[in-house]
Amino acid sequence: MKIAIIPTTGGADPRRGLEVAVELGVQGVHIGGYGGAWDLEHRTTQERKEILELIESYGLAISALIGWGGNVDLCEEEGLADNIAWGKRLNETAVDVSGGLWMAHAGICPDDHESDRYQRFAESLAEVAQHGEQVGARLALETGPEPPRVVRQLMEEINSPSLGVNFDPANLLLWPPHIARAHNVEFDYEAAMRDFDPVEGLRTLIPYVVHVHAKDSVLRPDGTGDEVPLGTGMTQWPVLHGIFKANGYAGYYAIERECGEDAMGDVRDAVEFLRGLGA
Repeated sequence: MKIAIIPTTGGADPRRGLEVAVELGVQGVHIGGYGGAWDLEHRTTQERKEILELIESYGLAISALIGWGGNVDLCEEEGLADNIAWGKRLNETAVDVSGGLWMAHAGICPDDHESDRYQRFAESLAEVAQHGEQVGARLALETGPEPPRVVRQLMEEINSPSLGVNFDPANLLLWPPHIARAHNVEFDYEAAMRDFDPVEGLRTLIPYVVHVHAKDSVLRPDGTGDEVPLGTGMTQWPVLHGIFKANGYAGYYAIERECGEDAMGDVRDAVEFLRGLGA
């Protein structure tokens, strides 16, 4: 089992976060591709190399770069060319520091494969993936905004080795209420649990999973939900881990904790939880 942590969890200084990763005995770190103290996107290749060497001096690898987190929607015409160009820059950034792998949300792709929004999303994602093939990068589309069946449809349709999935089971439970509000429809708990079930979602997407967020959450019938410490929610991590093992997944479990009074403390607990699942 390869585990990574986000060194800036809870607002930690990235160098202190590297020290925590060493203390925990994990193999990697999951770091931002832009912004923050390192702002890799706007660094030169030499500067990125120096940051990579710093991380490697701690005996750590980079699991993947963190890309777009909800600030890009490839369904929208406005700003589309700029966002595609940004994706290509992140491809090149990832090649320099993370073996080419980066993950991102890219909007909310609709179910309707014939709609203009779906076609725009798919064509834009394909363009970023084609560029990734040229430079040696791979974008891992993060789960959550779409039912897993839609993500699989995109993977099959685009059919690029430079496009995969960042599987985040917690997001599958957290996103349905947001999607209902975005579409101005009433939240349907039973439909959400059917269409976004983390276990069935993983079974659907496992051939395409190249990176994983170790995260947990709960979703309630009234449409409220929360991210919770790993192992205390509804995502059924022991079952998920069994599916990963059965299918030979050899990538990272990158622990993501985006809230909590002691987020880095929760990360420490999450490392022990994952180890308790067995290799």
